[in-house]
Amino acid sequence: MILSGEDIHNALREKRVIIDPAPEEQAIDTTSIDLRFGESLWVWNPSLIEQGGDALHINLNEYQHREFSEKHLVEVPKNAAGNYQIDPGKIYLGSTHEQVQFPAGSRLAGRVEGKSRFARLGLVVHMTAPNIHCGTGLGIITLEIFNHGPFTLEVEPGKTRICQLTLEEVSRDPGERTGRDFIQQKSPKG
Repeated sequence: MILSGEDIHNALREKRVIIDPAPEEQAIDTTSIDLRFGESLWVWNPSLIEQGGDALHINLNEYQHREFSEKHLVEVPKNAAGNYQIDPGKIYLGSTHEQVQFPAGSRLAGRVEGKSRFARLGLVVHMTAPNIHCGTGLGIITLEIFNHGPFTLEVEPGKTRICQLTLEEVSRDPGERTGRDFIQQKSPKG
């Protein structure tokens, strides 16, 4: 069951979901909470593709994101206005400004999706794996971003409402989620 706006307010008040900083009233809609763009943006180093004409192959069964990203992600600099530019045809890793937690026992989980007004420009904000599991610790949500459109888009850290979080009731308490990648993330690099 997806929570309504009133139920979202109750879940926040009861600390069944923790969002830090707390969302402003206008960020809570009838069935979702808008989350803002965070403070860093990363792109895969272009030299990965330019290796003497040979394409880099990655065995997904052996892929370790933290190790690979430490070597091959480069931070995108802000422009003169202090914003980030998202160019067409590139994959970026960004994050939410807010940290989110669904404490064990809350019986809540979430789904992160893009916003339709940006999708209409060609912007995909969260390409896959939208589930935010119950029992996770407080951390940012990494956003896999791709600009399919013809326009260069600009996002302002801490201000641009880049995605929305839908809260869902879980049928029973799944307990603490441990030993998994991407729990309590502080950076999109892992």
